[in-house]
Amino acid sequence: MTRPVSVRGGAGGVEAHYDDLAAAARLFGRAAGDTGEVALALHGYLVHPAVLGSAVLDPGGVAEFERRLLAALDGPAGVTWLSARCAGVDVGLRATAAAYLGADRLDARLAPELGALIHAPRAIGDGALALARGHPDRALQEVLTSDPELADLGVGAAAGLLGGGSVAASTRLLQRPFADGTPRVTALGDDGVADASGPPRTLRDVLAGLAHRDLGQPGEIDVTLLDGADGRRRVIVNIPGTKDWSLAGHNPDVTSLATNLRAIGGEVTTYERGILETLHRAGVQPGDDVLLVGHSEGGLVAVNTAGHLASTGEFHVSHVVTAGAPIGLIAGGTPSNVDMLALENDGDVVPHLDGAQNPDRVNVTTATVRHDHGDIAANHDLDASYLPGAADIDASDDPSVRAYLAGIGGFLTADTVRTRTYVITRGYP
Repeated sequence: MTRPVSVRGGAGGVEAHYDDLAAAARLFGRAAGDTGEVALALHGYLVHPAVLGSAVLDPGGVAEFERRLLAALDGPAGVTWLSARCAGVDVGLRATAAAYLGADRLDARLAPELGALIHAPRAIGDGALALARGHPDRALQEVLTSDPELADLGVGAAAGLLGGGSVAASTRLLQRPFADGTPRVTALGDDGVADASGPPRTLRDVLAGLAHRDLGQPGEIDVTLLDGADGRRRVIVNIPGTKDWSLAGHNPDVTSLATNLRAIGGEVTTYERGILETLHRAGVQPGDDVLLVGHSEGGLVAVNTAGHLASTGEFHVSHVVTAGAPIGLIAGGTPSNVDMLALENDGDVVPHLDGAQNPDRVNVTTATVRHDHGDIAANHDLDASYLPGAADIDASDDPSVRAYLAGIGGFLTADTVRTRTYVITRGYP
């Protein structure tokens, strides 16, 4: 059975409603301007020489004409008042939209603190119970899985202690010992096992492809070529996350800390440059629609790659799917022509490691699923949490979710599939 999904942003989000209000305000503003011009022009007839001259011949008729025209223009239902009412509605809608958006942005800034406070009593209680039972190793697990928003507060406090002032600035300080090097790409050939399951038909199928690639070696990604009945080719790129947390300054593993510390602040990384090289090697064309799918660090790299490619035009990323990725600091910069779906598990602490909530944007939909295992690793795991979470999203009737899934429909209706695999490593001079 599927579970409920909480959704923020997207086609049914606050910014979408703000855009609707602003568009309606513009319509009323134009109507006010148009009717105001008509009223001004018609007022001119009241003092038109021909009208005033005819008063000599028919003073009563001219007086009646001007009385009726004044009533039609300036009476309670007149054109002038209609213009004023349209202008009033314009101002009112703009003020409502601004207040609506301002309240949501205030909520976004306060959400980590409020969420942490709301869940803190239960989290502290669970942790204390684990300690009382003689399981200190479980205490931290209980606290962070019960109240992952605490990580937002912790990250913010750590940024202050490091002297960076912000998370992005602090990561720039921390990344200095970790050289990023240059990409080295090795082709592994086609993946017949992946292709045997056929083209994806659901979001869960898409995440299953990512989970399959995650079983490979560090830096292994794939470029999946999909040919549809419409004659168009579409491409899915699966980008796994971190596999090496060592503190080595020179590390050939492209998924290591050198990438995390750069990607979280929106920087171009060797991992990203390697992905671009694999797209060229796989024969992807600038006109092909590309869907980038990334887990954890891979989600960071996917979002950054989509943004950077929108500027260069080298490839056309139309959609992004992230799972368990801390993208709050960079998601707001997603280009308007790229639609993104961010999956977050309610008990997963990793999406909170940037100390920021995902923004509410028309093209950024955040879907929060609920698969709590009481374990930090399991709550972040693709198979344990995000594959069942993707099935929950497939079954959701939320308008933002349905709009996103409709948008990737071309990726889910392909006739043929061919998966090419590559390994990206980091080289040094």
